[in-house]
Amino acid sequence: MPTSALVLPGDRQCPVLIHVPHASRVIPAEIRADLIPTDVELAAELDESTDTATDEIAAAARRHSSLRPTTVVNTLSRLVIDPERFTDAGEPADVFGRGAVYTRTCAGRPLRTEPYPRAAELIDAYFRPYADTVTAAVDECLHACGRAVLIDLHSYPATASGFEDRSAARPALCIGTDRVHTPAWLTEAVRGAFTSLPEIDRIGENTPYAGSYVPLRHYGRDERVVSVMIELRRDVYLTDPRTPDLARVDRLGRALATVIDHATAQVAANV
Repeated sequence: MPTSALVLPGDRQCPVLIHVPHASRVIPAEIRADLIPTDVELAAELDESTDTATDEIAAAARRHSSLRPTTVVNTLSRLVIDPERFTDAGEPADVFGRGAVYTRTCAGRPLRTEPYPRAAELIDAYFRPYADTVTAAVDECLHACGRAVLIDLHSYPATASGFEDRSAARPALCIGTDRVHTPAWLTEAVRGAFTSLPEIDRIGENTPYAGSYVPLRHYGRDERVVSVMIELRRDVYLTDPRTPDLARVDRLGRALATVIDHATAQVAANV
């Protein structure tokens, strides 16, 4: 089955996979037909929801790293499906209409009808093939290198969305960690690589977002898969919601490449 996951292969000796799930604004016409907002309203929702240019930061990191990481980029908007949500009743964002298939906007207004009758169809058509592709890419890193280091790359607006905790700190860089899958050395590698950048005046951990993506096949089971989430506040590198500052994107990509090189060396020394 076709998938929206674009896989850019890395060097075989590199255990790192960069995951870019929310960079696209593309919504197929048959999906757009079910969305309630007007075109103007939808454009504003995409400005707020899209992790603009995180794919460009990942591309810069591939250029600057000693060994290229594998990169998986979602080529469709998260308004089609969100590949990082759970599909069962355990998904906490469901209460805001922001589960695997969104039914509400960032401000809580209707995005799709509730309940949405095509949700299961979209999960089968888009969510599951995407998840299978990411899992296969992680498995390939495990096969080649003995471990996989997943860097989950995101961004967020400077002002909290309607469904978010407005009291949570919103630092220039949020490092998301998982109790099982994020070793201290990986957190410190991210902190060390980004802390000297002029754009990064403050680094937080698990605020305003917490955790890091691991495919379900490995989550909580396979400690050979390690993961860290990098969340950049968008004003750090965007001049407006749709326009990246290319010099800043390149600097952030160089910092991410430093993390990749450190992770590659760490895995090679400890496998």
